[in-house]
Amino acid sequence: MLMYSYEFFIKTEKKHIDFINKIIEAYEGVGVVRTLNPKEGEIKIITLNYFIKDIEKILENLRNKGVKLEITKQGKWGGII
Repeated sequence: MLMYSYEFFIKTEKKHIDFINKIIEAYEGVGVVRTLNPKEGEIKIITLNYFIKDIEKILENLRNKGVKLEITKQGKWGGII
């Protein structure tokens, strides 16, 4: 399988940014969270294509636990950290 970087752009509530970051960090090596606009709750998660389903499942579980989030865009990593 050819490995490449992949990113999820996410809109959430400002209060959830740190929690999402900590959850992703807990799954060591699965992804890295970058805050794009804290006031607007805009973040992105950079991962490898190997972990796309894992990230989707983590985000789904967070939604089921009451964390409001929406994937606004996703695709191959654009090269910007």
